[in-house]
Amino acid sequence: MDVTGGAMFPNLSFLAKACLTISHGNAVAERGFSVDTALLTKDRLSLEETTIQAVRVVKEAIRLYGTATAVQVTWSMINAVRQARSQYLSYREAEKRKTAAEDKRKKEAAQLTEDVINAGQKTDDLSRKMHDVEQQERDQLTEQHIAQRPIDEAASKLSAAVKSNDMQAAKVAQVMLDIGLE
Repeated sequence: MDVTGGAMFPNLSFLAKACLTISHGNAVAERGFSVDTALLTKDRLSLEETTIQAVRVVKEAIRLYGTATAVQVTWSMINAVRQARSQYLSYREAEKRKTAAEDKRKKEAAQLTEDVINAGQKTDDLSRKMHDVEQQERDQLTEQHIAQRPIDEAASKLSAAVKSNDMQAAKVAQVMLDIGLE
């Protein structure tokens, strides 16, 4: 007690009780690991966590009752089992839908990727065709310029022949024009 008559350490009793409730070992946790090890055989390694928990609950209930035959089967237990089965079937159906949706998404993504690749190839093909057409246009323009020179020369000779009234030179210029225009 302190000088005022109050408790000197009011929280000391709470601390002592908390310290006394601390486990002195980890036997309970180790026992749980042993149960899990016994439960998960080579054939059962793919069980989901919820299934493992359910098996452990059933085993613990049987342990509490002593034997499986000592467990009282009630209507609520029967209804719970029926609901569990329907819930399981609903869960499986939802998983199937989820898997189907994921497969559909993957298929659409693959199709989109293929479409992008095809579009790129079409773009490349069109680009090559456009380049080929441009090259043909340049070649045709070059040929046209080459063909235009004799025509221009023949036209100037024809004009000179007409001015000088030289019919022989005009005929030659006319033949040159006919050949150039072909």
